[in-house]
Amino acid sequence: MLGVIFAVKLRRADNYLIPINDEPMIKMIEERLRQAKRIEDVVTLVKKGQEKKYSLHVSNVKPVKGKSIIDTLLEGLPPGGDIFLIKGNKPLVMPFLVNYMTSLYLEELLDALIPKWRNGDPEIFHAVYNARALRNALEGMKAEGERDIRKLPEYIDAEFLDIEGLIGKNEKVWWSFFSVKTSEDLRKVLLSGLV
Repeated sequence: MLGVIFAVKLRRADNYLIPINDEPMIKMIEERLRQAKRIEDVVTLVKKGQEKKYSLHVSNVKPVKGKSIIDTLLEGLPPGGDIFLIKGNKPLVMPFLVNYMTSLYLEELLDALIPKWRNGDPEIFHAVYNARALRNALEGMKAEGERDIRKLPEYIDAEFLDIEGLIGKNEKVWWSFFSVKTSEDLRKVLLSGLV
């Protein structure tokens, strides 16, 4: 299975190189994905022109030109196979959770396994997909003019994981979904004791 890190800077505020203990969070994500049993390789999608900067920190960089999430994913996804897709601002992705999710996905032969919060919000960028099914869903969204990536579950045959249920069994699961966007987020990660 391929780990795909989405680190495409589409907005000025996007920063996937925030240092955590002198190491860019993107590097932490790659290392954590490589600890998962079924992740055989990891590729990091970056904005074209940024590949040199990112290749200093991660092993396999793929530049993409798209101007939207949907376009960059369509350009950067492999043509087939299974992928674990994660956003480049989730530095505490838990390898044990990746193992659990990929096991469920493979046992059930799913097109997608997407964690979902009780309020209905899906974690599109912390999910397991069949690359071809994901590509078909993204093409369907594009054809219908849908730009909101959170609507992806309407276009793909997905099973869902209850995030709060998983957190009830292991509190560390919450950190796997935690996004670092601000200095306050960074402070919380440093205080978590998980880095």
